[in-house]
Amino acid sequence: MKFCEALKGAARVVAVSWKDMEPESLKKLRKMGAEVIERCHTPLSTDEAKTFRDALYTLGQGFKVAVEVAIIAADRGLIPVGKEVIAVGGTETGADTAIVVKASTTGEMLGPDFERRLAVTEVIAMPRKKKWWE
Repeated sequence: MKFCEALKGAARVVAVSWKDMEPESLKKLRKMGAEVIERCHTPLSTDEAKTFRDALYTLGQGFKVAVEVAIIAADRGLIPVGKEVIAVGGTETGADTAIVVKASTTGEMLGPDFERRLAVTEVIAMPRKKKWWE
């Protein structure tokens, strides 16, 4: 919500939530032009992806989430594969991480086509103190 308000339409916002958003928040986001994705997870949530997920956690919970939101938005076709975007993530207390990431879909993020692979190209901000999840 704060990003949409601060940007005032200067940039496109895709808001991603793993659960249903509160109806009033959803209405406000959409009124400000945000595209919203609710009730979604990536394969990083599976047991098979634990090693990859844990590697991202070493950079912070928000870092893992920022990577996931870029993948989810690309999977849904809201951002093109290969486009650099700013992805933001955090914990239940709010956003604490911002990265520039070359977007990729779940199926292509580690695939043979390097132009379509996921790539974090810049870290804008991340917390020094990490929160570990199990």
